[in-house]
Amino acid sequence: MLLSLVLPIYNMEVYLEKCLNSILRQGLAPEEYEVILVNDGSTDNSPAICQRYVDLHKNFRLINQQNSGVAAARNRGIDAANGKFVGFVDPDDYLLDNGLNIAFRKYAERDDVDVIHFYSSYDFWEIKPIVDELEYYGTTHEFLSEKQCGLPSFCWIYIYRKDFLDRHNIRFKPYRVGEDQLFVSTVFIADARYLSCKADIYRYVVRESSASTNRAKEHARRCVVDYLDSFNDIMGALGFFGVNKKPQVYKACIDSVNSKKIFGYSRILTSGYGYKEFKEIIGRCRRVGFTPLQSNGIGVKSRIICGIKNATLSNFVIYKIASGLFNRIITPYIMPRLRVSFKR
Repeated sequence: MLLSLVLPIYNMEVYLEKCLNSILRQGLAPEEYEVILVNDGSTDNSPAICQRYVDLHKNFRLINQQNSGVAAARNRGIDAANGKFVGFVDPDDYLLDNGLNIAFRKYAERDDVDVIHFYSSYDFWEIKPIVDELEYYGTTHEFLSEKQCGLPSFCWIYIYRKDFLDRHNIRFKPYRVGEDQLFVSTVFIADARYLSCKADIYRYVVRESSASTNRAKEHARRCVVDYLDSFNDIMGALGFFGVNKKPQVYKACIDSVNSKKIFGYSRILTSGYGYKEFKEIIGRCRRVGFTPLQSNGIGVKSRIICGIKNATLSNFVIYKIASGLFNRIITPYIMPRLRVSFKR
């Protein structure tokens, strides 16, 4: 069997059938792939929908577990996978027709590939013809060094050779946020043999209630802890796989990690910490090397902005002012407008 597609499912009855139907239209023969549905303790109609597809399609399998989070569900799927390769689809997203036949099938028999990459777009963007063209082949270290593009963030735009994941013991950590970035970053840091196809086949659906858009204070505080742990794990992986001995690769990774600190920083502002909590979380930031933040540009404006951010992370009074402005103005008024403008 060539491919195992793993779907972590928790209360997705509204989206699930569209996702599963799109998988059935990928142009792959049933004996070439399996779909592993991991029901993570859903309380809606998702399990019944899953069972219906399992009853209709012999290459669909259902695994039920108590609610343990998306990381545990994906790991359960990896461990159960029979395919030579493993891919992930979130059940609120979907694939364009015949996409995997173009982006995966033609490369699946190669023995010199550990990771196959394709592209994704937001579901509200225009659907364009799928381009059948090889974009890059080499190791991930070569790719990072040549392109200086940094570590990836999303696990679902790649398909992974299962024995590569097993050999390097790469699995998802039980974090609420950052678990997919850590997973795929570790694959890149481990120097996988990498192939990129230009095919844009994955359609990403933005939900207001998702972990990436949820701005509730308590959720944000949990996100900060998980983000810092994920950041620390990535830095540890750089040392474990010897990337710190490859200057060009290491620079690309560090630049990438620094550029993505805005996620953790914004969640720290959202959290609205009191004085004691602020001191504790900033101490944790320093211990893992999250602070001081580094400027992403070389201009005066970039350095000034970075200086202001660092001031908010070192002085409680400045932090409270910045946090108040962020939660009372930016989050309720500016962010919704930016999302609407982005969709347009």
